[in-house]
Amino acid sequence: MGYESANTIASECQNTTWLQRTDRTKSSLPLPFCSSRVLSHSFCLHQDVMNLACANTTPSVVYGLTAILLVMGLDAILICLSYILILKAVLRLALWKERLKVFSTCIAHICVVLAFYVPLIGLSVVHRFGKDLAPLVHITMGNIYILVPAVLNLIIYGVRTKEIERILISIKISDARTAH
Repeated sequence: MGYESANTIASECQNTTWLQRTDRTKSSLPLPFCSSRVLSHSFCLHQDVMNLACANTTPSVVYGLTAILLVMGLDAILICLSYILILKAVLRLALWKERLKVFSTCIAHICVVLAFYVPLIGLSVVHRFGKDLAPLVHITMGNIYILVPAVLNLIIYGVRTKEIERILISIKISDARTAH
């Protein structure tokens, strides 16, 4: 990404990022950027913008951290509770075939949840502890965070459909025949 593109993205991030102030004269001000406006990602990431700002970013960082902890924490609790209830209901099913079908669906859902959370956690860890890493690592992790959940979601749920499964099996069979 060129410098001008990165500068434009950083300017747009600045326009959409507001620091709430506690004084009564002004309710909010845009964050000022002292020198560099080059982001380490190809999109507006909150941690990245906070690293570029030269003002006191504590309220915005605390807000961002609180929001992500509440969202992720509440999600994790509700997901765990729902799967406990699902497992209780599944284990009450009489037929093993029905249990396997439900477990298959549950596993697909868990894989989709992991496909979202693992890149998010990886990106957060790289941002928090990877200050000395090459910029390419930050860019790659940011793009993985954006692309992997969407792509894996399609693959995970797509493979579950019978039509796609039959097509994939027929492709494998035809590939195996042409290989011999």
